Amino acid sequence: MKNIILAMLTMVVVVGCGGSDGSDPEPNLDAGAGSAPISVDASTPSTEVPEDADELQACVAINSIQLMDVAGHIVELTTKSMNNPEELSSEQCIPADSSIPVDSEGYPQFIVIDLYDVAGVDLVNLITEQLIPVGEYVSMGLSVLQGSYGDFFDTPYSYVGNQVDKQKLEILDGLTFEGLNINIDVPKTFTMTFDLRKMIQLVEDVYVMKNEGLTVVENTLASKIWGDIDPSSCLPSTDNAYVYLYDADTEQYGDLGSEHEPMMTAKVTEDNTYSMPYVPEGTYDVVLVCDALLDLPNQIDLDIDLDASSPKYTDQQLSGDEDKYLSM
Repeated sequence: MKNIILAMLTMVVVVGCGGSDGSDPEPNLDAGAGSAPISVDASTPSTEVPEDADELQACVAINSIQLMDVAGHIVELTTKSMNNPEELSSEQCIPADSSIPVDSEGYPQFIVIDLYDVAGVDLVNLITEQLIPVGEYVSMGLSVLQGSYGDFFDTPYSYVGNQVDKQKLEILDGLTFEGLNINIDVPKTFTMTFDLRKMIQLVEDVYVMKNEGLTVVENTLASKIWGDIDPSSCLPSTDNAYVYLYDADTEQYGDLGSEHEPMMTAKVTEDNTYSMPYVPEGTYDVVLVCDALLDLPNQIDLDIDLDASSPKYTDQQLSGDEDKYLSM
């Protein structure tokens, strides 16, 4: 069984192991004034749900959430800290003749979430008001287990596929986001969102999961960009259209997987609308991409016109909890 640690040095939720790696023990829920409660939710924009989401699965086995402070100390939140971990898992991810193994205290060793099942439904509340030491934290992330249930089909804990055909999901080592310090001194709630087009990629017939596409934002600093598009901008059809979000300081508008790839993407729906919730505060460029379904993360520099006549908004500044409407 292999533990893969995805360290997100931005505003992310982390996972890891305690003990010999320098992690602190499970935080004391009865800690005094030196602690502050945090909550962690998971959500995905409904516009990112594939049409065949009822059959396609992206199951990810998570065994903890970790936070690292500026001194390098790690606070680990295992399934013992999660809300009813026995009820959090997506049942369709677990083989009918198997179950999630438990530890010596009867807690499940991990939860397994179908990212396509999370998409478009209510927030999944992973952690509620778990007390952690007050301080400045530089990372959060997810620890994902790679192993198998040992059933007849040797079903992997983390996989992409359907009820019949399941392919192991490879988790890449050493994946990091950089640049965010989080000062936790009062109650805070974080929300994780998943851009599955960027996060799960088929590379040389192997599914890999990368940290690109996973965003965690502190809710009071989260904004929303939404709006509609003019169908005439994407003749003859908007079926393949997406809206791409770029940092305003980007040197160019690159495609998925490139050096200057978008921070987020949102599919244009049948009624020609789009929505990007939980956007961190900052300054962005917003670009309409009519043929975005041709933009595969494992293929760079496809013939997609992002710089010339694409409808766009530049230097859009978002402050915390702002709701910005942009008609493309």
